[in-house]
Amino acid sequence: MIKGMIIGPYWQGFKRSLVTYTRIPLRVNWQDEVKHVSPVCFLPWIGLVVALLSAWPLWFDLSSSLQALLMLLTAVLLTGGFHEDGLMDSCDGLVGGWDKEQRLTIMKDSRIGSYAALSIWFSLTLKWLLLSELLDAIPDSFLGFIYTLSGWCVVHVLARVFPLALMTTLEYVTLGKSKAISMIAKLDLHQWIVALVPCVFFGIVAFSLFGLVMTFLFSLVLIALMHVYLHKKIAGFNGDTLGASEQVGEIFIILCLLVSYA
Repeated sequence: MIKGMIIGPYWQGFKRSLVTYTRIPLRVNWQDEVKHVSPVCFLPWIGLVVALLSAWPLWFDLSSSLQALLMLLTAVLLTGGFHEDGLMDSCDGLVGGWDKEQRLTIMKDSRIGSYAALSIWFSLTLKWLLLSELLDAIPDSFLGFIYTLSGWCVVHVLARVFPLALMTTLEYVTLGKSKAISMIAKLDLHQWIVALVPCVFFGIVAFSLFGLVMTFLFSLVLIALMHVYLHKKIAGFNGDTLGASEQVGEIFIILCLLVSYA
């Protein structure tokens, strides 16, 4: 009974997060009376689920480029292109708008502009090329498989720390009503611990200690740069920019892994 009372709120928070950030069908009781830990802090755990489910091509004897393509495709299907959509809207708004209000207005427009098209093409192409290079760089052995799987997991869990950091350090801005407001929260120490557990575990497996420390430090620098950029452009963040930061994070972490294995 006591064990259920302790685990229950975490399970409820995880389920809410899983339903929000993926297309995995799961029945959830959304009533506020149901005790639950903030779903936002489980975002890296959702990344872990996406990584494990999308890693199935690693079990087959395929070329590295085809494995990378199928892994990326599966991840997109699992999330419904949730973060990719944020990247496209952000690039259209942040680059195409002339002031804060216009940028936020453009980001709410469902139409795809030239900046959105360019950003998604370069983002997916970069991820595919870097992931293909990474798969080629890791030896074809059982230990290599463990490194590859851990590396793919760390890409998805660490990349989802980027939006959590921006969410905690910037103010939420929007025009009118927003669907994302229910999943916006500034994490406290306990929630940060929940979020960072999978990051630390898979980071230790995928990286050397030096590589992990350097990846962490450079990630902080990149997050700080995004913080400054968003503060200048819209004086805060919204759901689209959080998705964009996750996509930037994925590319950056794959690059860090490739450098560490080179």
